[in-house]
Amino acid sequence: MKCLLISLQSNAYVTGLKYISANLLANGHDANILLLPGYLEKKLAPAIEDFIQDYKPDLIGIGLMSIEFYPAKNLTKLLHEKFQIPVIWGGVHAIISPDECMKYADFVCTGEGERAVVSLLDHLKDKGKDIAPEIPNILTRKNRSAKEPLKAPPESDLDSLPFQEYLPDYFYGFHKNKIYNFKKNPGLFRRYALYGGTCHMMITTRGCPFNCGYCANAYLSTVYGRKVRERSVENCMEELMNVKKDPYVLYINFEDDCFFTHNREWMSKFAEAYKKHINLPFIVRVIPTMLDREALRTLRKAGLSMVVMGIQSGSDRVNFDVFQRRISFSSVKMAAGIISESGAAPFYEMIVDNPYETEDDEIETINAISRLKRPYIISLAHLTFFPGAPLTERAIKDNIADPDAYLFRYLVKIDTTYLNKLLGITPFIPKALMRYLNKPEASRHHIHILLVNFFNFITKRFVEPVVFLFIMTRALNYNPIWLIRTVLGNWRSAFSKLISNYLGKGDMEYDKKLASAKKDMPELFEK
Repeated sequence: MKCLLISLQSNAYVTGLKYISANLLANGHDANILLLPGYLEKKLAPAIEDFIQDYKPDLIGIGLMSIEFYPAKNLTKLLHEKFQIPVIWGGVHAIISPDECMKYADFVCTGEGERAVVSLLDHLKDKGKDIAPEIPNILTRKNRSAKEPLKAPPESDLDSLPFQEYLPDYFYGFHKNKIYNFKKNPGLFRRYALYGGTCHMMITTRGCPFNCGYCANAYLSTVYGRKVRERSVENCMEELMNVKKDPYVLYINFEDDCFFTHNREWMSKFAEAYKKHINLPFIVRVIPTMLDREALRTLRKAGLSMVVMGIQSGSDRVNFDVFQRRISFSSVKMAAGIISESGAAPFYEMIVDNPYETEDDEIETINAISRLKRPYIISLAHLTFFPGAPLTERAIKDNIADPDAYLFRYLVKIDTTYLNKLLGITPFIPKALMRYLNKPEASRHHIHILLVNFFNFITKRFVEPVVFLFIMTRALNYNPIWLIRTVLGNWRSAFSKLISNYLGKGDMEYDKKLASAKKDMPELFEK
């Protein structure tokens, strides 16, 4: 049996689909992955139609985040018009809004999909598509109204799942009205891959120990539970040794919500094996209160180059009362000091455009961020109200949230407000200047606005790239070869960031397609 897995996102980061396809292959089925970046056309392109006819899949799967909902809705309609092939939706959006997805798909995967999709293909092979399956994590129109649809427990043994490949030979992409095999066209793959394809995106755990009120994990934890499940060091090394065979991979980017959920024993074993067998720079994410200085030093010796840490807000009121994230800024400052002391490149994430945040909170956040030890880079994200998150329920009740905004707005597309601009340049301008500019609207004069706009332009296009190169050079132990390879591998992504402070090149194109589709296909956006 054959399964075609489709991603509509703007880049080639398709870890979920890679895991599902690997498991299908391990269980005797066949799989192809097809990247259709932001496909929002009125008709199915001939190349896509021919590709599907030639492959003859028995099932088509579409993996989607919420931002891909309308493209998924449109593509499913086009597929149903041309083929009699059942379509299944999966991914985060299918889990948080299964009933909405079931209006358009034949099946919806409401949990982890590796084993569920195998079972569905087995069912289609043995009983056909006319008999509704009774499979855990598979929602159908027949069991949609059931009070307790079948649910599979979260996968407890992550080592039992086949690992993903960096660039599988069954990965295809739609580019300029043609379909290309990425393995045979690696330059094209790197054009669509995050960070120019220099990073292998990997996970060693599933789950997050926190339950923040704004995060989709707040709902996902009701599906998967709060326990963080981890892979063994040996299993991680097996994947990484296979990945390292590709000479274009420069970094390993660990996408775990918090790499430091692993205990010191696991970390020590990992660091020793990683240094011995892999020895590439790598990136991890951390929650401030879970940062362990000793473990960080151990990872740094093994090749850790960048630490990504979520701060969200510099206001304790916002973090505690609004985000339900009980992490004080004093903890953030302490963690930031440890990261800076280690020599790893610090990359801090913030949430802006928060309707519950007052002007005083924003000013407090800018003051707080300015107290962190430089140099560091910050990334701003627009507050998105995901279904099922406690903050979303509160915002809907307070009538201050658009319940559908998360379907068509990127998290990184922030509002271009005065204080957002100032926050974005705070790590790069003199503190005295920051204090002069950090004023409430009632106290601002024309000169303040002119200066913020001027320094925002200069900083984002010149100062920030230079600071980033400096901290990465330091993090790579001043190795010029690695720095040159990093720059050459990422130049396309870096150039797009110079054009837009918020979206990458693929995201900008996707955003334009969404805006155009709203005008050309208004019926698609109707409920």
